[in-house]
Amino acid sequence: MTDEGVRTDGLRLRDMRPQEHEQWLALTHRAYLAEQHASPTTVELVRRLREGHRRRVVVETSDRLVATFRSYAVPLPLPGGPGRCAPTDAISSVAVAATHRRRGLLRQLMTDDLHAARERGDTLAVLIAMEGGIYERYGFGAATRACRWTLDAREARFRTDPVREGRVHLDPCEAPDLVDVAPALHDRLAARSPGAMPREPLWWRSALGLEAEDDAERRRLRPAVLARDDSGAVVGALTYRAVESWEGRRTTARAEVAELLADGPAATTALWRHLAEVDLVTSVTASYRSPFEALPELLLDPRAATQSEHEDFAWVRVLDVPAALTARRYALPGAVTVEVVDALGLAGGRWRLDVGEDGTATAEPTSAEPDVVLPVEVLGATVLGQVPLAGHAAAGRVDERTPGAARRLGALLWDPSTAVLGRTWF
Repeated sequence: MTDEGVRTDGLRLRDMRPQEHEQWLALTHRAYLAEQHASPTTVELVRRLREGHRRRVVVETSDRLVATFRSYAVPLPLPGGPGRCAPTDAISSVAVAATHRRRGLLRQLMTDDLHAARERGDTLAVLIAMEGGIYERYGFGAATRACRWTLDAREARFRTDPVREGRVHLDPCEAPDLVDVAPALHDRLAARSPGAMPREPLWWRSALGLEAEDDAERRRLRPAVLARDDSGAVVGALTYRAVESWEGRRTTARAEVAELLADGPAATTALWRHLAEVDLVTSVTASYRSPFEALPELLLDPRAATQSEHEDFAWVRVLDVPAALTARRYALPGAVTVEVVDALGLAGGRWRLDVGEDGTATAEPTSAEPDVVLPVEVLGATVLGQVPLAGHAAAGRVDERTPGAARRLGALLWDPSTAVLGRTWF
């Protein structure tokens, strides 16, 4: 590329212009095989949601968009509880027109953005991948997992009943009530859930149907329930919809969870139990939830709750290794010399990770021989503490130079102490 952003094939890389918003939206819809028609309300809503985001495009000489790329700054929570987070480059809306594939457009957009993020001082980059085989080549590793939980309401017997015991009170509510209280609850939970993404106020209004064009759409996530503790503070929020089917004269209604936020075991039990006890409901499903959730342990028979559709969720790329290693806390003390290999030249090097008894760490550059050598995508997959290093080591992706060092590093990094929230991306 030249300084003007013109490639040798005549395509130009530049920032998106405001008047290109609808063309941008149409291209991303085509790339993701989504419905092409977007109402004026939807177009305006997306524009408002993405205000302030960095949006890059590749255009032909006629200014027709052929590729899109969006990134924006977020504080990504790390292991260690509230206050432990890293400045992160969140990446989304990555799309290349089918007519312009295999020209290196994604590579150029991605590498330019990652270098710019590194220069800004971002510690990590994060994205959710539509296709799992693409982003490892840019140094991303699958750092959190998601699954679908299914609860057999007919077999579910809970160990406790917080509502009848007076520890939690459930209140039916309307969507606007959730807009007033759910964001603060989500932010409180997200602060201690490694990998959780923030949600803007407009996100909530959109997700709860309050920005929809007709009444039927506005009601799509009802009913809703709030959980309060004995002081009246909100400790849980739930929205779901019922999907009903009939076999003869018998219904097999399924409650599909849209949102379930719960702070503490009492609120968690109360909301799951409420779903299981709704009249006519025979099963409850909740997608994009953490596989570490406590649901089976709430039940006398844990087999009433099952997991399925296991998949990767957030992909993380380390841009600054010592910053990433020292920003989080650790459950165990220990030390290991780690060499990180980075094909893009952004975060490679060798550091001595030393974790003290208080869980804080230093990561100093060193010329000593490494105990462990690993690619940057493996460090990205494990730095949030939600994916064990052992699997990568068993696959031969970790070069252990000192016997036992890979296990020691894996024990330091592993920390699924708080279940990652469900889907938190827009």
